[in-house]
Amino acid sequence: MLGAASAAAGAAGAIGAIAVAGFQTPLSVEEWAELPEAGADAAERRLGQWRRVDEGLVASGAEGNAIYDALGAQTNALRHHRIWAKPDGAEVACVATFGDDCVGHPGVVHGGVTSLLFDNTLGWANALSITKGGDPSSHDTVKAFGMTANLSVNYRRPLFVGQTVVISCALDRVEGRKRYLKGSMKDAKTGGVIADATALYVVPRTAAEKKAGVKSSWAK
Repeated sequence: MLGAASAAAGAAGAIGAIAVAGFQTPLSVEEWAELPEAGADAAERRLGQWRRVDEGLVASGAEGNAIYDALGAQTNALRHHRIWAKPDGAEVACVATFGDDCVGHPGVVHGGVTSLLFDNTLGWANALSITKGGDPSSHDTVKAFGMTANLSVNYRRPLFVGQTVVISCALDRVEGRKRYLKGSMKDAKTGGVIADATALYVVPRTAAEKKAGVKSSWAK
């Protein structure tokens, strides 16, 4: 359990940063996506030849999307969020900075937000591992990439408002229609592990598999 003094200090620092950066009013998706953030910019420069892969989703408005709308443009929950990938789709990285509207304890990011960002980034990693880096939006995402069947997150240390992280995710192994992935969340400045996760995505049976009586992986 964090001490009250530590939590209060984290909250005070976050509020100051938000005020300086001008986050007091809701921003459009376009404005939010282009906000400068020193920690995030530095982290993204370290990604080298990786390319950003979520620009199409952001440009489309992403209305109603849990990441780009609910946590992003319309609130202070995420001050920065971008998805990057290696050219062949073998690894995906999310760079994110947390604002004041995503807390559980004062000044501390809610664990559910961490899980949501893991699920989203792992989902990108799963899709891009299938498309070999190609655009996932050109596919029927459920039929091609499946859905989350299991997500396990280990919280290693507290995550604070104003902190920038890099979430790195990649495919671990494939067993039939089951696709296992793993990821880690690290502080962008220190490299310290904040959390790590594993996930299972299951691709639905094809019509031929259903006709042949292949058992669904969703069945208990």
